[in-house]
Amino acid sequence: MHEKSRILLSFLLALALLSLMFPGIDANAQSYPETVRVGLYFGDSAAANVSFIAKSGLEIGYYLNGSFVKLLTEEGGKQAIVRKDSHFIKSSSGSVTEYDPYEGVPFEGETFGPYHIQIGDAAPDLATAQGICSACKSAGVLAYPVFENGWYVWTGFYSDAIKANEELQTILAKLPGASLKVIQPSASRMIIYNGSFEPRMIFGATDVKLVVRSSEANNPRVLSVNGKQYRGEIELRRFTGSDMTVINIVNIEQYLYGVVPLEIEASAPKEALKAQAVAARTYTYKSMGSYKKWDFDVTNTVASQVYGGYDAEKASSNQAVDETKGKKVLYNGQLASIHYFSSSGGMTEDSKYVWGNDVPYLKSVPDPYESGTSYNYTWSRTFTAEQIKLKLFVSGVEIGDIVDMVAEEYTPAGRVKKLKIIGTAGTITYTNEDIRIILGDSGYLPSRMFTINSGSSGQGSTVFVVTGSGTETVSVSGAKAVTSSGTYDIAAGGSVT
Repeated sequence: MHEKSRILLSFLLALALLSLMFPGIDANAQSYPETVRVGLYFGDSAAANVSFIAKSGLEIGYYLNGSFVKLLTEEGGKQAIVRKDSHFIKSSSGSVTEYDPYEGVPFEGETFGPYHIQIGDAAPDLATAQGICSACKSAGVLAYPVFENGWYVWTGFYSDAIKANEELQTILAKLPGASLKVIQPSASRMIIYNGSFEPRMIFGATDVKLVVRSSEANNPRVLSVNGKQYRGEIELRRFTGSDMTVINIVNIEQYLYGVVPLEIEASAPKEALKAQAVAARTYTYKSMGSYKKWDFDVTNTVASQVYGGYDAEKASSNQAVDETKGKKVLYNGQLASIHYFSSSGGMTEDSKYVWGNDVPYLKSVPDPYESGTSYNYTWSRTFTAEQIKLKLFVSGVEIGDIVDMVAEEYTPAGRVKKLKIIGTAGTITYTNEDIRIILGDSGYLPSRMFTINSGSSGQGSTVFVVTGSGTETVSVSGAKAVTSSGTYDIAAGGSVT
């Protein structure tokens, strides 16, 4: 969620919460889920392998008909690693990196991959499969149990079918009479290792999901995921475009413990913390199912709400969550769309001028509680005509050399509604939030509450652009100064009037 609060959630929001909790509406009339699914690693941040540790031990398994089926355990303080069954190379330094075989096989390093050799037929259960593995180990063959539509025993991690087939005779010499066959890759398999990187199991089931959780002996029940601690459980999935996806399944109130102190300072006034907790809870419920393609509800980033898990928790913000437990904002009995920010510039905006939809309770109102020293209350940016031309080009727009940039229309709240950019070969007009995008630097412009001041007083001319936070010297040779406070005309001589 862009422009969200690390500093704010003012008294204004507290008033808004009260005004939306209409009398006569039972906030508990609807049922809401007790848990939320949070994407920790997904898409571009998907993990090839994930390490887990818990102070008093781990449990690894899956849920069947609502009950947890335990497959493996790991002692307290000892590491368990889950890695996707794919192509990897181990360098001489010991680092392991995934590679794409369709882009070529690396020249240096030990390669291993998703081809395996099955020993014998299906086993009736895990205990039997583990017994077979022990017998194989005694014969000099490192084998491991596999859970994939039943129980099996496999050996090896080969980078291609040729290498796997070449190994058949070697294994047969150690296990005379054994039935062997090469297993082809599958995009659903994950390998579970111990801290010594010894394989304990391959999980390839497609009808249940792999879950890692802390054992009941842990108090609180938290586990470390790649060095960061989380409450709840971790589910691991393999999706096209998000391989592997790591999901934290956690009680929604405990989830808020890790959200509130990252969206507002934990040292903020108690009522502000409570207002933030209610807003964050409402936003979470409203966002349920937002990432269906990867089977989670919200991300742990600003794309949803920043979530830091157990490591982020503070006593003051936890108390605010506890004291507002279950409370949410409703409008006409339905969850309200809640949006919060770091600075309003002294005036909030009407939703129709932001997202284009007219929401009856998201209207522009004065914010007299915001200080002029608030985060991003004042700001400035400077662009040369060439920089603006490049920004347009990157977005697929070419209108020649930039001649002028004009704020054609403002919203009643004072934000730019229409921005016209004039070039030697045409013009283009941007509206609402597209303005923040086109002028942003690796993100959004801080706000649309700005004025534009141009200077063309000659090569190398320097002017002073005065903002609410002081005096700043900028070069405006063919530049546009975009500032959040005041209107300043730059005279031909470079002075400010």
